[in-house]
Amino acid sequence: MLSRRVVQLASLAWSFGIITLVVTSGRMDLRPASEMPLDPLALATTVIRTSNRFSSAAVGYVGTTPDEVLAWRIIFNSPDRDKVFKELLTSGSVSGQLYALAGLWFGDSTEFARAADRLRRDRGIVRTVRGCLVSTEPIADLVGQIEHGNWSHEFLTGRLFPTVSP
Repeated sequence: MLSRRVVQLASLAWSFGIITLVVTSGRMDLRPASEMPLDPLALATTVIRTSNRFSSAAVGYVGTTPDEVLAWRIIFNSPDRDKVFKELLTSGSVSGQLYALAGLWFGDSTEFARAADRLRRDRGIVRTVRGCLVSTEPIADLVGQIEHGNWSHEFLTGRLFPTVSP
């Protein structure tokens, strides 16, 4: 049987290990609060720009709306939405670019077609979260689904739409 002191020491070591993982994982923004964007549109743009997954409108066991979808809605309801989505097409992560493409589906059809063609040529994959399922999907397949309007309508309504293959 382990002594009480060994268990306490092991618990302390475990706690420090977890703290180290959290701090070094990059998920924590260690900038001072004075440097954090306070404008909801700026914050939403940052969330989309740095997204590392393309999520449906409801994820997890209880169907929680992910931060990225909430951010997408803030941008979508902004008077400058086309400008912001176009900017995210060049500055966003791959998933951020997909969110931007879904936003342009309602607006500038020329820019949408140009961006869709560019993203479709990307032979990469992106991490997706649909309900409880986490997987990776080809970017070209997701672009085809966005062209059908599934993702854009889903982000607005908050309901999952069946996947339509392009």
